[in-house]
Amino acid sequence: MSVDTISGKIIAGRYQLVRLLGQGGMGAVYEGRNIATHKRCAVKLLLSPEFGGNQELVKRFFREAKASSIIESDHIVQVYDSGYDPELGWPFMVMEMLHGEDLEGTLKRNGALPPLAAAKLVLQAAMGLAKAHEAGIVHRDIKPANLFLSARETGDLIVKLLDFGIAKVRMENIQETSHGLTRTGSMLGTPLYMSPEQVNGASNIDARSDVWSLGIVLFELLSGNIPWANAPSLGRLMAAIITEELPLLQDRAPWVPPELAEVTHRAISRDINQRYSNAGELRDALLQIVPDGSRIPPDIIQPLPVQHKGYIAPRLALSGDGMLRATTRTGLTANAQSVAEPKKSSAGVVAVVIGLLVVVGGGAVGYRSLTAKPAEPPAHAERSAAALPPPAMLPPAPAPAPVAPVIKHFTLPVAPPGVQATLDGAAAPVHDGNIDVEGAIGATHKIVLTLRGKSEEYLVAVTEGGVVPPKVDLLVKPDIKPVAGARPPTAGGAVVKSPDTKPPVAELKPKKETGLNRNVDEFGK
Repeated sequence: MSVDTISGKIIAGRYQLVRLLGQGGMGAVYEGRNIATHKRCAVKLLLSPEFGGNQELVKRFFREAKASSIIESDHIVQVYDSGYDPELGWPFMVMEMLHGEDLEGTLKRNGALPPLAAAKLVLQAAMGLAKAHEAGIVHRDIKPANLFLSARETGDLIVKLLDFGIAKVRMENIQETSHGLTRTGSMLGTPLYMSPEQVNGASNIDARSDVWSLGIVLFELLSGNIPWANAPSLGRLMAAIITEELPLLQDRAPWVPPELAEVTHRAISRDINQRYSNAGELRDALLQIVPDGSRIPPDIIQPLPVQHKGYIAPRLALSGDGMLRATTRTGLTANAQSVAEPKKSSAGVVAVVIGLLVVVGGGAVGYRSLTAKPAEPPAHAERSAAALPPPAMLPPAPAPAPVAPVIKHFTLPVAPPGVQATLDGAAAPVHDGNIDVEGAIGATHKIVLTLRGKSEEYLVAVTEGGVVPPKVDLLVKPDIKPVAGARPPTAGGAVVKSPDTKPPVAELKPKKETGLNRNVDEFGK
């Protein structure tokens, strides 16, 4: 029986299937209606006889229902019922009906989001995930497609976690064994967002793996892409997650406030002991920097404004413990213009001073001090003002002399050897591994590197001390293979010991693939 012919049927004598919402290779999701209460709901079905008879997959299916039912949070999708349809023998699950879109769709429509919007989305996701971790449940498949953005009655938005189908649950919570579902070496989850220990098939996956995955989601929301977006195949992707140095978020998105960049890098630290130990710690860290709590008004979900991309935030600094720390705090705001380069005015000298403070590091403090309203004049000043001649009798103040913008000239190293480059759409000659970049302080340029049919785009900003990032590398490499004595992975630029990580096993050797398939869901997102 096909998915198109069962609309209108009643499942388990209680739920009428109204219309098909989505389908995949293993099943489908329908809009449903409880025939007794007329309440609308979503009904997930395992339709395929092949998969419906697979005991491992059926256990995973019902595990999702049990895991969701024992977590009490507004940020976890509610599961009302589950079981087998007695007539057709299909496993089914009944969930709350959601209206909106998942964050995968939000990213496709908008690209990188304003930092405050990204922080609020991940904060709400961390609130729900923290409840799961408190209940002893590790989701193990956190990704944008499993974070659903729905509307409240007030008009505000709410993030809900979906799909606990491969969750690892403490046995005392659901009174069943998970033997066979979490075998060492079995890859359950979405590789794009997997932690290094999960890719390696470690047997001790815990809440810190979810923290990594949610940190990668935050990285993507802020920069518009995951750290390894250019991986050409699944094998190369998995090797990159285990061995390659993590890119700096502010190299990809120089506008990200340092305190938010610090939170992101701690969440995706390869040193598992340096990561937040659970989603509750990540939630608390975000609450400390988000100025007005977790509320998400719909108008902040928008593409990152162009003027915001011209802002160069103070950079993180490497601390003695090998972690990247914010030495300056600029704050998060919903108004991108308040943190972008200040608008030009007739007072050219003041504009240049403000711009230098923002770039060099005085940042938000200098900006606020120069743009703050003057204190109210004392009462005696108002009285004495009456004795002054009217403004028309005073000689006009001389107009300030225009100040020419400071043009900086720098060389930007590009790699690997032989790469071709364009700067803002025009060919940029590469000499001795460098290209010339110039512009006013705060200006940004689009650089595209091309080699062997591969290309990648970079946003480079001109600052007082040089260009950011200081080097761009297309990373066209041969297949990654473990080499004896190779440099161990790093976290934030410092060499660390990474527990439970080992060179990729033979079956991870990359095959010839034309592209990376992002659709690895059970039901097809």
